[in-house]
Amino acid sequence: MAVRDELVRLTMDLVAIPSVSDDVAGRLQVIDFIQDYCSHLPGVHVARHESDGVPSLVAAFDAEPRKSLILNAHVDVVPARTEQFEPYELEGRIYGRGTQDMKGAAAAMLLLLKELASSGEHPSVAWQFVTDEEIGGENGTRYLFTRGYIGDFFVAGEPTDLEIVNRAKGMLWLNLRQAGNPAHGSRPWDGSNPILPLTRGITKLLERYPVPTEAAWRTTITPSVIHGGDAHNRVPSECFLQLDVRYVPGENPEEVLAAIRSWFEDSSVVDLHRGSPLETAEDDAHVRRLAELVTNAISPRAKFRSEHFGSDARFYSEAGIPAVCFGPAGAGLHSHQEWVDIGTLLLFYRIIRELARSY
Repeated sequence: MAVRDELVRLTMDLVAIPSVSDDVAGRLQVIDFIQDYCSHLPGVHVARHESDGVPSLVAAFDAEPRKSLILNAHVDVVPARTEQFEPYELEGRIYGRGTQDMKGAAAAMLLLLKELASSGEHPSVAWQFVTDEEIGGENGTRYLFTRGYIGDFFVAGEPTDLEIVNRAKGMLWLNLRQAGNPAHGSRPWDGSNPILPLTRGITKLLERYPVPTEAAWRTTITPSVIHGGDAHNRVPSECFLQLDVRYVPGENPEEVLAAIRSWFEDSSVVDLHRGSPLETAEDDAHVRRLAELVTNAISPRAKFRSEHFGSDARFYSEAGIPAVCFGPAGAGLHSHQEWVDIGTLLLFYRIIRELARSY
């Protein structure tokens, strides 16, 4: 079977598995599929793991956890319409949930593993497949890292249009609760409305971190959820606000958190989730090696860019291990019309093949 045809078929096979992050059965099914695929490859060692009910898998050519290169793919996806798990090819694209993010890249990594196993080439490479990146990655990539799966260079196959993402923002997810005192809506002076202090806090927040009108490499704070109250004619007894903080490398998250507490001084603030920034130097030797291969494949020279979202690459970056995101082109990320470009998926496959062989 031609590489292109096999790559398309394998991508579709993965997309057809509804491995939504919070669906236990779907997560198990996709890891079972990958384990079965690897079990037919000569000389491949498979280590399956589970943390808090979240399965993951590492494939390599021996049982040693430390490798020179780590190729990482998350095979969990966000929720989708039923028809999005029925992938199809049209005009050089594969459509379906996870085609771009990032089962296309996962298929390319599996196909590379098959090629190297069949040829007898055994580079110092580990293939990681995880199922919780969309919900934080703590029980997938981070868990594998704590189990000793480390290396000299980490590549997450996130969709990057074949550009190298070596910087990404860190994150803070905060939950604020403002207490109030209920009263009849016609007699607000008899109560204390919790919505009002939250409104004043949001005003101060946006004065310091105004909403950008276009992509901007600076810290942003997005009020993402607000709810409270239970009747149209009643002052609420409490109100909740959730904030999504994305901070640039170099900014102290503790200082951002302290500022938020000062703006919402009467609210309780709960730190729900944190994610460190990704920051890897362009002139790192491993990054330069990848950039040279990209340049050779798609001249002119490789492009670098910074991203606003987080990824599992941060778990290695924060430990001082060079880490980047690099993957094929597509569109419709988390939307109803997600697709990956087959031409760039082939280029991605060829580039990571040369990268793996160099280790």
